[in-house]
Amino acid sequence: PTTSEAIPAFARQTGAACLSCHFQSFPTLSAFGRSFKMGALTDVGEQALVEDEALSIPATLNATIVFRPQVIQQSATGTPTTKEIGYVDQVVLIGGRIGPNAGAFVELGGGAFGNHQLFTSFDLGGFKAGINYANTGFGSDSALQLGNTWGQHGGMMGLRDTSANQFLEAKGRKNAGAAVGARKANYASLVAWGGNDMGAVQIGLVAPSDGIAFGVTNDGGTTAPLTGLSGSTFKAANIVRANGFFDVGGLTAGLGGIFISGNVGDNGQFIAAKQLEMKRWGVEASLEGEMGDTQFGLYADYASAGASSTAKTNVFNTDTVNALKGFGIRGTVKPIHNLVLGAGYSSMKATTKTKTFMVGAEFEVYQNFVIALTYTNEKAGTTTTKTTVLDVEALL
Repeated sequence: PTTSEAIPAFARQTGAACLSCHFQSFPTLSAFGRSFKMGALTDVGEQALVEDEALSIPATLNATIVFRPQVIQQSATGTPTTKEIGYVDQVVLIGGRIGPNAGAFVELGGGAFGNHQLFTSFDLGGFKAGINYANTGFGSDSALQLGNTWGQHGGMMGLRDTSANQFLEAKGRKNAGAAVGARKANYASLVAWGGNDMGAVQIGLVAPSDGIAFGVTNDGGTTAPLTGLSGSTFKAANIVRANGFFDVGGLTAGLGGIFISGNVGDNGQFIAAKQLEMKRWGVEASLEGEMGDTQFGLYADYASAGASSTAKTNVFNTDTVNALKGFGIRGTVKPIHNLVLGAGYSSMKATTKTKTFMVGAEFEVYQNFVIALTYTNEKAGTTTTKTTVLDVEALL
């Protein structure tokens, strides 16, 4: 599972509509959504609480069931066209307040991997701060993702697939149920963070994960560059992630950056050729708002991951000759209250250049029930892959 939904569980806890937390449609965050997340998902409305000394929890366990069938048609250069009906993200979501200063988000699926995040938040004058833990497929910075360009909140219509940073994030370890070619991977992280309504900074540790074992373990030989490695390790790379949000003439401008560097392979456990490191950086910019009655969003980013060597393999780039770098840009528009249109393009290059073009439309039946149709054209070297997806997503 890799998307954060307009979760009815949170709507029940806060008494607020799903679109209070989301811009245009889920999972894109609004200012209210960012505030709710930095508050560790603890805000409540009229829902009753069970309270005592060192106890403050909702009287009802807030849960959501996701129903999400997809119809997928795909063709690639030199191969027959395939058509299938798939079921992704058939999960139970449980989330919200576990105390005055702590909250959690958990996805329970049919496989071994389940996204889980633990948030804490403490008021320090005009700032908030906390220590968060995450083990998810949302991205290396998922301990506190606030931006809408990539990761957990860039998933509307899957358009984050035209993000440069998402392209690098997908190079990490995938769980056994991940779709072939899916631009997502799993990471575990522990960070300290601080921020306010204008943004936040998180600093901490991150490592590849399969949702069960932290760090590097045998993945059945299915995912480079982690293929063939065995034995878990607690070594982790350093991560610094920052987001800022500013009012510009009634519009919301966003700026952000990410830097990851460090060895995630135990030197005493692996041979030199199989040392693993995480080494990448990226920047992003966004502009969201309204023109008349039409909501729009513009997103752009740039990302770079250093080349691997004979002694070390970079999780984000296995190319031993060239750095993997490039850009992505996309836009979304909501001309009427229940229709969102979007398009995006990205270009990433190491030894091989990958260009991705994507268009999509989403119809909002209800705030928690959407139908999306997307088309993706990806050219990697001499191979062109065309994918059409009809995505139905309902949350109970």
